[in-house]
Amino acid sequence: MLRSRPPLREPEAGRSSEGPAPPPLQVRTGMDLAEVARVEDLMSSQPELRERVFTARELSYCYRRRRAGEHLAARWAAKEAVLKSLGTGMGRGMEWTDIEVVNDRAGRPRVHLYGEVEAVAASLGMHHIDLSLSHSGGLAVAHAVMVCLPAAPGPAFEREPSDRPGGGPGTSAHTYGRRRRSL
Repeated sequence: MLRSRPPLREPEAGRSSEGPAPPPLQVRTGMDLAEVARVEDLMSSQPELRERVFTARELSYCYRRRRAGEHLAARWAAKEAVLKSLGTGMGRGMEWTDIEVVNDRAGRPRVHLYGEVEAVAASLGMHHIDLSLSHSGGLAVAHAVMVCLPAAPGPAFEREPSDRPGGGPGTSAHTYGRRRRSL
């Protein structure tokens, strides 16, 4: 005779009597692959492109490395991956330098957003972007994972104040004298 197993927990166990559970976090991803030789060729044939795509801090970091082209290509791919996670691509008013890839003290890549890119991320409820970069065999790959908070009724999503001069909500990085130009 087969007996049915009792449920592991009661159907309503763990639920609040205050109402339904909040909506789950939203996770958005983007990924990009860049050819190192192509990025190196672009940077050497169009030197003005460097400052339109990369911040001074990114260029300084990459050119201090033994294989600068690999690091530039990884950051190029990271910028594309972030735009894909937003679902916009390079939208109106966005600049490549609105996405900055820096490394923390442990060497882990981090993303700082500015301008229109930051505004779009905030409108999606962005809480955090995690980034993974790699390069090998003449290719660089980046994967961006954006965690967005669920929309809450009431006031718009608020973030901590910016330390960017004249920056808006959610900016959490310094600009280090960046120029503003569109690509």
